[in-house]
Amino acid sequence: MFSIHMSQNAWHVQLLGPVHLRGPDGLEQRPERKLAACLAYLALEGATPRGKLVGLLWPDSPEHTARNNLSQMLRKLRLFANADLVTGGDLLTLSPDVQVDAARLRDHFAQGRADEILTQNAELLAGLRYDDCPDLDDWVTAERERHTEWRGLAVRAEIARLEGAGEYAAALVQARTLLDLDAVSEEAWRHVIRLHYLLGDRPAALRAYQKCKEVLWREFQTEPLAETVQLAREIERGTVPAPAPVKTSALPLAVLRPPHLIGREEEWARLDEAWERGQMIYVEGDPGVGKTRLVTDFAASKGVFIEFRGRPGDVHQPFTSSARNYRALAERAPNLDLEPWVWREVGRVLPEYAPPGEIVEPLSSGADLLRYRQAMLVFSRQAYRGIRTVIADDIQFYDHPSTRDGLYFFANMFAGPHDPENPAPRVIGTYRSGELMPEVMRDVEELVRQGVAVHIRLRPLGEDLLGALMDDLGVPTDPTLRQRLARYSGGSPLFLLEIVKHLIESGTFASGAASAVSLPITARVGEVISRRLARLSAPALQAARAASVLQSDFDVELVAEVLGAPLLDTAAAWEELEAAGIVRGHGFWHDLVYETVSRGIPASVRALLHRAAARTLERLDGHSARVARHWQEGGKLDLAGPAFLRAAREAEDRYQLAETAQFYASAASAFEALGRSDEATAARLAAERVQSQLLSVSVQ
Repeated sequence: MFSIHMSQNAWHVQLLGPVHLRGPDGLEQRPERKLAACLAYLALEGATPRGKLVGLLWPDSPEHTARNNLSQMLRKLRLFANADLVTGGDLLTLSPDVQVDAARLRDHFAQGRADEILTQNAELLAGLRYDDCPDLDDWVTAERERHTEWRGLAVRAEIARLEGAGEYAAALVQARTLLDLDAVSEEAWRHVIRLHYLLGDRPAALRAYQKCKEVLWREFQTEPLAETVQLAREIERGTVPAPAPVKTSALPLAVLRPPHLIGREEEWARLDEAWERGQMIYVEGDPGVGKTRLVTDFAASKGVFIEFRGRPGDVHQPFTSSARNYRALAERAPNLDLEPWVWREVGRVLPEYAPPGEIVEPLSSGADLLRYRQAMLVFSRQAYRGIRTVIADDIQFYDHPSTRDGLYFFANMFAGPHDPENPAPRVIGTYRSGELMPEVMRDVEELVRQGVAVHIRLRPLGEDLLGALMDDLGVPTDPTLRQRLARYSGGSPLFLLEIVKHLIESGTFASGAASAVSLPITARVGEVISRRLARLSAPALQAARAASVLQSDFDVELVAEVLGAPLLDTAAAWEELEAAGIVRGHGFWHDLVYETVSRGIPASVRALLHRAAARTLERLDGHSARVARHWQEGGKLDLAGPAFLRAAREAEDRYQLAETAQFYASAASAFEALGRSDEATAARLAAERVQSQLLSVSVQ
């Protein structure tokens, strides 16, 4: 247990390990389990409504009984301490004179103080069970999992530090600790295998590899990953290199954004022709091939442009993409002169812009939907004044209603008399090959067939063009190195860029040994990005993980809420992520970075973050569909089912029939999995009812 420096009048609550309450005059008490949980919740969640606490602690009692129980419990605490350790009326909070070890541990994590975390391995509320309080039990379990993850991150950082310093014996101790935390972690097994070898004990390394194989087969009936097998082969050959101390180099501006667009002259010419003809433009390509760079450079050459980006997770939340885009437009043009009926319709997706005092009725018919779209068209024509080009990036992430909104906008912006002073903006959409929803793909193909739109497919760059890009990036002229970089990048500018970033950060270019490096250069950009992520501090990595779970419409404040970390500490972690090229503004630098972060989250941590996201968004009145997905991904189907029902009712109120049916069906699936057949049947019947209504509308 780490030491706590207390002021003369401070009370100390020990929540890690056996729970103790110690006062400044030698008073000591072992709080009963519900008082211990109450103190823990207030310490880690902050000020909490009294009603929330009584629901957690006495879920099966009538509210007046539960409130009386809480009052009596706090009264006994006050009499023992001769002080108000818990203060407030309807909103309860811990007194500033109370210091809590678990809160201090959280601060150590937020500050990246791995050494402090390593000194603490006791469980939160050790020995106490809350099976009779389901929501409280879930919260305690989540907090315990969070502490385990923090310790795992601290241990990983210590292993890297010790191994880089050549202290292999000490690193092996930490690797075994990591294995104790997760006995089926191949990462932990690889550390143990490698460190045994680096200590000169080749037989022990190979025995550890065999043990790893046995554990994986027993638990999952699977073989080790290729990376683990390759390590064992290298040990058998005796070729495992000792790690060199890591030195991080600052990334040049040319690497953060290459100064020239290389090898896209033909595509640029096609963009120019379509733009002059007023056609809509779709640019397709594989992840990392350079779609965004091409269209933003092109749009900039035509004057003022605005860029909207689809985000992972939007597809589950009707009108999310549209709402974000319209909000960006409204913020860009704050003095729009619109009639009240237009603002009333705008208020359907942007409630903050609804006329004061007016209640915006939900969409309930096709006529309502048409009026809404006409109003948004009036809004757009004013808001887009002065903008020459609109970029809709990553439309494969757009929710379907927003996609339909976009097509309606494009089809009607050019209708009516031509205004030479305010020409309609050109529209460019980008998407990943093979990832558009089938119905959206059919729309795109039909627009191209009619000549309304053009389609441009970006291909990987050839070796000569990659060479020109390497010139821009300042890659050494060593022909062997350049050939290998071109081959491993597979013609993807992003792959090449990420590999070069890693070589610069690791000091490999400066050492002059880049052409001889067999690793970490790899054809899999995910592995390269993973190695860059490994350089992050623990708080920065956790912030990136929380952002990837939130998927869309997140900011630093929301990430801090999900992590339960101080805002300023999370802001510092965010600055680190921005400097490392992981995030940009309120999104990830690239979708591949997002996907790599997401894939690297351990399953138990992922579930924990999804539940934390659901709780946070619920507290902030987030979209019910989004909350439901988080409960579902967090393994809490008992909470996901009701949330899907709320989402269905909200969608039905807005006349989003397809989404309504989908949400009812999701609720039914959740209830079926829980064995709640009556609720499942009711939700399934509601889904069928809406499907019938949707069919009748389409026939009409």
